[in-house]
Amino acid sequence: MHNLTDLTEKQISRRSIHKGSVVETVVDEIILPNGKSAKREVILHAGGIVIVPITKEGHFVLVEQYRYPIETLLLEFPAGRLNPGEDPLKAAYRELAEETGYRAASIEPLGFIYTAPGFCSEKLYMYVAKGLEEGEQNPDEDEFVKPVLMSKEELAQKIKNFEIHDAKTLAAWSLVGGQ
Repeated sequence: MHNLTDLTEKQISRRSIHKGSVVETVVDEIILPNGKSAKREVILHAGGIVIVPITKEGHFVLVEQYRYPIETLLLEFPAGRLNPGEDPLKAAYRELAEETGYRAASIEPLGFIYTAPGFCSEKLYMYVAKGLEEGEQNPDEDEFVKPVLMSKEELAQKIKNFEIHDAKTLAAWSLVGGQ
């Protein structure tokens, strides 16, 4: 067993393997806390936002969306990527309107999560949106989402029945609805 007071790993070098429009994959050479060297494969991501929209009637607004990497439809809270330098709160207002058509009177922060800190830098800022007014959906050109309204009880039952598999939705629910 190691008896170390500083658990920090320090980067020596970085080599980019792939740079795409969403992520960049790098291999870092690092120094471990015990002084030995190691490699870390890291996916760099600009981060994103998750919104828990709650209607005036107390319904939650989710979106149904096909997720290509896992080849299935998921039911999830609206979410989206941050544009470079974009304020997360402004992104929350933007994504809510784009994906659901709803506009919020107020959006309040819930905190943030790291989605897969063992290999990815993605940080998701989580918000709750209230005072919703219906409007026109305006998704990105390559985004196909269907808004779904659910009562708190319906959503809680779907989670209890293991019908919700999206980690960001489950994390946001634990901060807002699952109390």
